[in-house]
Amino acid sequence: MDAAERHDRIVEYLRIKPISHGQVYTFQIAIPKPEDLEISSERRENLERSLAQQGSNLIPLIVRRTEAYSEEQEYEVVYGADLCHVAKELDIEKLWVWVFDMTDEQAAAAKQEMQQLLGSSDSSPVVVQPPSEDTESIKPIIQKLDKLSQQVEIINKKVETLTSKVEQVAASVKKLEANQSTQINNQDKLENLASKVEQLTEAVERIESLLKNLPVSTSGGISPLDTAVINYDNMTAMQLKVIASERNLTGRSKMKKPELIAALKKADASN
Repeated sequence: MDAAERHDRIVEYLRIKPISHGQVYTFQIAIPKPEDLEISSERRENLERSLAQQGSNLIPLIVRRTEAYSEEQEYEVVYGADLCHVAKELDIEKLWVWVFDMTDEQAAAAKQEMQQLLGSSDSSPVVVQPPSEDTESIKPIIQKLDKLSQQVEIINKKVETLTSKVEQVAASVKKLEANQSTQINNQDKLENLASKVEQLTEAVERIESLLKNLPVSTSGGISPLDTAVINYDNMTAMQLKVIASERNLTGRSKMKKPELIAALKKADASN
């Protein structure tokens, strides 16, 4: 296959038909069994260092959608299996990917093309060819992908920051609404208290009016003649206490209504 044909196939499989580009959770990516081979110590060390420094991969993996694995594994790695394997071992949460719809034949062809152009980044035994004109020509594409990945990462961080600020504003609004609700409740309580005070004031005024109409002796108390017409049983405890106060009955403040009636009747009898 000459350079032109190889280039056309890479464009066909890797640039014309991508479904999406972005980050997916590492646990969503399945590694085919033939790809799950031993990784050389040097390659592993390089991958571990890069992932640890960056927190993710700079050059996206090539994956395809699949239903051949578990429900949570929605993608199968086509190129970059060794990086995906090391990322799973390091518990890297997300990886950058290019997502394609590929048949098995297309996936195999795409992997072969990438290995020939970039050298093998997988664990499969592939002979690495010396740099060629094709390798040099693909470098600008890889650099653009790298730059694009970094820009997407920056955008994601900005989105996370904006989301955090929106959540803070929402929390402040909820707090303000809660404070307003508390103020409304306090206002209702004050209005209820004012209504009760008004009712109590009216009751006191009625008691005072009743007391003014009671016959009073020249000595300042109720005359013995008028006591006969007073029906203590029909009076309230407050009215009885007022009469008891005028007659200076001892212990009247602690007496209940039956005790007040008994004390007043006893006082009437003694008079």
